[in-house]
Amino acid sequence: MQKGILSIVIAIIGIYFVYWFSIDLSRQYQASNELSKNISELNSYIFTIAKTFRMVSVCIGLLSLYFGIISFLKKNKVGGIGIILAIILIIGSLIPWWQYLVEDSALDINFK
Repeated sequence: MQKGILSIVIAIIGIYFVYWFSIDLSRQYQASNELSKNISELNSYIFTIAKTFRMVSVCIGLLSLYFGIISFLKKNKVGGIGIILAIILIIGSLIPWWQYLVEDSALDINFK
């Protein structure tokens, strides 16, 4: 398999991983928030898991970036797309998306 295409496939898998994990964390937060109002134990769990998630997704992004750079240096234009997707993945993994997916969060745009 060409390294440029491999870079794109790895980046797309990483982006899906970021999406899936953010949805999963928001569901866990909402379920536990409905069960009890004491969420200090949950916060430590979420932040510990979120750090591990960030490390894994950044590693996937760096792997995709590596294959994209190798492909781009071999004059394949497909490597440029892999590099762009890898950078999007790395930046996207550092943003805590799950906080924006929670329905009853303090990030209400209507300021209620």
